[in-house]
Amino acid sequence: MLLLNSLMFTIGACCGSFITCMAERLSDMQSLYTKQRSVCPQCQHQLRFWQLIPLLGVLLQRGKCFDCQTAINLRSTWIELLCGGLVLFNWQLPLPLSLPLLLGYAVLIFNSLTDRLSFSVFPITLILPGVLGLWFQPPILSIPLAIVATLLLGLYGLAWKTKKFGLGDVDILVLLSCLATPDLVLTSLTLASFGALLTFALTHQRAQLPFVPFLTWAFIMTTQLD
Repeated sequence: MLLLNSLMFTIGACCGSFITCMAERLSDMQSLYTKQRSVCPQCQHQLRFWQLIPLLGVLLQRGKCFDCQTAINLRSTWIELLCGGLVLFNWQLPLPLSLPLLLGYAVLIFNSLTDRLSFSVFPITLILPGVLGLWFQPPILSIPLAIVATLLLGLYGLAWKTKKFGLGDVDILVLLSCLATPDLVLTSLTLASFGALLTFALTHQRAQLPFVPFLTWAFIMTTQLD
């Protein structure tokens, strides 16, 4: 079991590395397909294969580029740890639960990064986990579901009329509604809103604040603790 769990964690960490790479390339307007390995953003030296090993690559370099000794951005490392942990703790769930949820986590993390880096959300990435979530767990008519549906319609209207709330944020909320119960969606939205307001207040930020990262972290916390 230890060997299998280690394998699952490694697979998750590799997925996290891939997600980070794709998000950074899209945000920098780079081609997603290339035969060349990634390069150091500081010295532009092509990374060796061992430098690209999830988690171990950073440890082997002691947190600095092997060539120019510039401190390595640990964004990818944290994402690798997160994805590895999510796969490790969820792969033993029944397939109708684990598959949509893990795919949902992956696209949420991806869109969190693109929203954080370039205020971009890619709705096409939300389709597969959303469809699987609805297929395996069809929604049940209830008052909480009606509240969520009304809220989504209202937010779509707000997004169309103003710039206070992005359409991409609403698309993410629709995905959450396909993956979890209305109660969990409302809880995630509440936590995300509180986190965004707290960040806004503490940092005195007046520029646009990406909201998808807050939704993602809130949803992960809510579903993992449920």
